[in-house]
Amino acid sequence: MKKLYITLICIVVSSACIWASFGINLPTEVSKMNERVESLPTKSICVGRFVLDVPQRAVVTYRPAIVAGWTIATTVETDEEFEVRIRQKEELLASSRNEHDGVSLELVRKVKNENLSGKIFLYDRKWTGLMRGGKEVITQSVSIDALVRADGVSYDFKTKLRKPEKLQRLEELLQQLQPVHEGEVPTSAGFCFDRGILRDPITINDHEHVSLFWGTLEQPDLAASLSSFAGANAGRTLLQRHASNDILQEYASHFHDLRIGSRVINGLPGEEILQRVDELNGVKLQDFRWESITDEGDVFLPKLTLELSTGLGKPGKPVNSSLSDAEALALWDQISSSLRRRSVR
Repeated sequence: MKKLYITLICIVVSSACIWASFGINLPTEVSKMNERVESLPTKSICVGRFVLDVPQRAVVTYRPAIVAGWTIATTVETDEEFEVRIRQKEELLASSRNEHDGVSLELVRKVKNENLSGKIFLYDRKWTGLMRGGKEVITQSVSIDALVRADGVSYDFKTKLRKPEKLQRLEELLQQLQPVHEGEVPTSAGFCFDRGILRDPITINDHEHVSLFWGTLEQPDLAASLSSFAGANAGRTLLQRHASNDILQEYASHFHDLRIGSRVINGLPGEEILQRVDELNGVKLQDFRWESITDEGDVFLPKLTLELSTGLGKPGKPVNSSLSDAEALALWDQISSSLRRRSVR
């Protein structure tokens, strides 16, 4: 007689938990769980040129984006706090020296339009000698930062070792910046990141890159992420790397394939590997990953990486997954199937 068991799933998408009974047939379990998970509320988040639906109460965190060599960090602060940061940065740079003992700060330029205010700083010039054609050639580079604010949100653009003439490119990017309210999915064509979007034109040569993470308060062992990197070297595919993974071969009995192979998601070609892992200390967890098949010349086919992991404890100390295989697969299918290109007007 097949043994039935009851599992309590509390994915932070609802204040109520869901009880479900499963048999030992995994496809049947997943099918049952899919019906339940599909009814759970979600919210849409914007990542680059794409949208992903995550549990309504998931805690979402973005890493700083990178566009055209500038790292872009978003800060939520008051107008007064922003003004203090700008003043402190200008005072610090004005009192600093470059490597030739000159004043580090060379240029301060105000940024002002109907939506945006702030300042650009050019500073910390460096001189580097290079041998070209048997002769030494001196090249110069600078740091070019901008602290700007729009609609109650602050954006810090930072870069080092850039040619001074790249200042113009930063000014262009700032004119393309548009704030995005929390929970909003912008309809303008362009690249979106934490509470902002850089409207097109952004080209493949700008190597736009953004990533985010989400997790749950009730299930701290669960974490998921999505990253988008346009213009990245395609390299070997996920399945190609998997086939030559020495650790997987050495500890083959500890890895159980739940699903593996090619998978197209809403027109995005890719590959996925979904595994249950038996750690050496006896802990059982799931490790799911999907990667797109990248076109290095197309911003709409970047290197996309979607991951979901369970069993995360303190550093170096995994814990048993809070989800059964069926629960993890159902959650994965719901989240991953929502990945799509963002609709624009």
